[in-house]
Amino acid sequence: MKILVSVLAIALTFALTTKALASEEAHGGGHEDHEALAKKMNSLFPEKKANPEDAKIPAKPELTSPAYFAAITTPSVKLEWKAAADAQEYHVQVATDPNFKWIVAEDYAHKETNYEVTKLEPGKHYFWRVASVRPDNWKTFRKSYFAASMFETPAAK
Repeated sequence: MKILVSVLAIALTFALTTKALASEEAHGGGHEDHEALAKKMNSLFPEKKANPEDAKIPAKPELTSPAYFAAITTPSVKLEWKAAADAQEYHVQVATDPNFKWIVAEDYAHKETNYEVTKLEPGKHYFWRVASVRPDNWKTFRKSYFAASMFETPAAK
């Protein structure tokens, strides 16, 4: 019974495809029709042109304040850096370890070139870094390398 059903299915498939192939042959082979249809469809959806502006990698920011290993005696500090070329926003991180495992403050989309860190604890070292970001730049690099520095909050004497 299975063999009979299989033979019937093959015969039906052959009968249907033979008719379709014969009609394509009658219209000139079918290949030209396919190419014309493909050309028409592609004209409806043209390829997007690459914008060289989208491929720009933002420059690495230059940190200005506080100076490396500065002693901060207040419970807050204002981190500052120079605006980087082609940056639209900045990724800022502050941590208590140089590997940035213990992050105490972070902003992925900071718009200004300064960042206020509060609730600093005395007797600690703080590490901070900033990277330039182009949020719509998904085709190439969205973010520059981090520029990093550190400061300390001396223990009260």
